[in-house]
Amino acid sequence: MNTIDSSITCDDQPIDGATLIGENRFLSSFIMPGSLEIQEKYKALTDGISDQSGRIVSVWRYVKDIPYTQSVNAKVNIGGRVFSRYDVWLDPAQALKAGVKLNCMNKSTLLVSLLRQELSADKVSVCLNNVTIDGIGGHAVGYVRLEDGDYIFETTNPSIKSPFLRAEDADIYEAVMFVNDKETRYIPSTQLREPLGCCCVSWLEEYINEKLCTSYV
Repeated sequence: MNTIDSSITCDDQPIDGATLIGENRFLSSFIMPGSLEIQEKYKALTDGISDQSGRIVSVWRYVKDIPYTQSVNAKVNIGGRVFSRYDVWLDPAQALKAGVKLNCMNKSTLLVSLLRQELSADKVSVCLNNVTIDGIGGHAVGYVRLEDGDYIFETTNPSIKSPFLRAEDADIYEAVMFVNDKETRYIPSTQLREPLGCCCVSWLEEYINEKLCTSYV
């Protein structure tokens, strides 16, 4: 997979009508490290863990273990007015409270918002990509830059053993865009497939566990 070094900066991307009440938002606004709920959850997940790898893994395990769904359907009642949406994009704080299954994008924005408590914006992003097996559609994962390399953090399969899949080894992912709360970047001459939200759980576990360069117990 192309790493973030192959990307260039671009304008923030508008997302039309994807929230619970159908408002338009920019893509980067779904990553919210400043949220009080996110900060409190990070503290709870990492309390007493002295090493950075351990804290990162604790956060990843929490997000990975949230049940997966390809799309999140939601309904909210505000002042007697009911808003119902198919394939909704939740704020990370909403995802924490929802107690429901999350899709790849909601999981990835939650993961990155939590990891931003540990890592600076230039070290962690949501990576929007195409899964290249049989022309499958768009997908979202975490992208983490550590001292020893860049890693893909897949969160859609609870059976994955470790988050540390080297980006350079992740040949089923075609990176298209990297986004965090500070910057949006894209790989020239790429285009994200639709729909965004695929997860190939039937074979993803075996693929990733075979590709892992680092194990964590």
